[in-house]
Amino acid sequence: MKNLLLIFLFLPLAFHANAQHFKAGLTVGLAATQVDGDSHGGYNKVGPIAGFWVQRNMSSSWFGRLEFRYIQKGSYAKSENDGGSTFYRIRLNYFELPVFAGYKFINGITVLGGVSVGYLAQAQEMDESGSFPSEDISYFRKYEVAGIAGFEYNYSERWAFGTFFSYSIFPIRPYNDNISYRLNYGQYNRVIEFVAKFKLQ
Repeated sequence: MKNLLLIFLFLPLAFHANAQHFKAGLTVGLAATQVDGDSHGGYNKVGPIAGFWVQRNMSSSWFGRLEFRYIQKGSYAKSENDGGSTFYRIRLNYFELPVFAGYKFINGITVLGGVSVGYLAQAQEMDESGSFPSEDISYFRKYEVAGIAGFEYNYSERWAFGTFFSYSIFPIRPYNDNISYRLNYGQYNRVIEFVAKFKLQ
């Protein structure tokens, strides 16, 4: 976590020191998420996304981008029965560093792909009876590595809008007793992101 905070402080300084080579901006959006392996399907959990990014052009078409952001992932399910309503919720608050390679087309469309490293700052799991025991929540791993890809549309010189998909490369939590089935070793974050990016320069 300390290393992530150091990068968070360093990025704006690096941008100001090399403004002629870099572009930077802010990111806001929403994440529709689910946790594969929790026995509940559907992108029913919605969480916020907020952060900033620094980008450097490698050529007229290719560029690299580094982001620092907060994102809330997790899972949510609700059902109605004769005994009333029941629900299940996971909230996972991450600070992430996605690293992208991107390609710009002349029609304003940009495609990006990369890897994101996330630090789990807080985890919560609950149902209608209340929060789950802390020992269950403690099995969530503090770091996540995910693949991420998507596209953006450059609406203007300042604004771009994008959609991304990300998926955990390694489990965010193992199954009980470390049970696995073939290549399925536990629970994984599955996320669809809808973001707006504002360019400072």
